Amino acid sequence: MIEEFLPADYVLCGLTVVMAVLGLFRGFSGTLGFALAALAATLTATFGWSASASFTEVTWQRAGGVLVATLLAFGIVRMIVKKLVNGLLAQPSDAILGFLIGAALGAAALFAWAHSGLYLEYSHLAKELSAYVR
Repeated sequence: MIEEFLPADYVLCGLTVVMAVLGLFRGFSGTLGFALAALAATLTATFGWSASASFTEVTWQRAGGVLVATLLAFGIVRMIVKKLVNGLLAQPSDAILGFLIGAALGAAALFAWAHSGLYLEYSHLAKELSAYVR
């Protein structure tokens, strides 16, 4: 199966390894905080872009305002989640769970790509997985 890997597959595997190692160092609370903050930032950017159309027509002003709101949402949600979850787990279990959650986030990129169905010819893994995901 490795003989059939395309360059995008190596990038996806590398992303999974990097996310797992970052999860190991961040711990469960840091990784969970990052994931929820990224979700909050995405929702803020989506809502902010459509809501800011009524305030200004200048694109760079809209983009600047949405960027500031997105960064604020990311920082606040990450800080709150990390502070709430940090005291619940002991250090070794926090690191191990962070590693597992980081690996799961990296693998989620592959599932998202397979589910989207876009550019499946660039990844053998996404093409094979798309038959099971849909």
